[in-house]
Amino acid sequence: MTYDTVALCRAEPDAAATLGALLAVGSDLKMDTVDSAGLMQLFDPGDGRLLLTVETARLVQVPGEAERLLGVTLDDSFGGRVWWVESRAPDDDPQAAEVTRRFTAALVSITGGLTWADR
Repeated sequence: MTYDTVALCRAEPDAAATLGALLAVGSDLKMDTVDSAGLMQLFDPGDGRLLLTVETARLVQVPGEAERLLGVTLDDSFGGRVWWVESRAPDDDPQAAEVTRRFTAALVSITGGLTWADR
């Protein structure tokens, strides 16, 4: 199982925004990508364990879709569309969960929007 978070962004989370959010989590963490799957991952620099996996942003243009899937209501400032960025951490690692929360909060701070977590 994983600990999942979603950043629901008003503005498109471009490369600069995403990198800024990743750096806000910790510049000492090791980053890698899985290009074939559109994933970015952060690892602990000491023991190499996976802390965070971030999926490529997806534009959701279907009104009410975020509410249907997550139970959140988007206000009019989203303009009927939202950029969805899903992140996950290994379930049994408190440090990884904190890294995931911090990344999602940092990304929403940059792009505007709101966060959701599965618990």
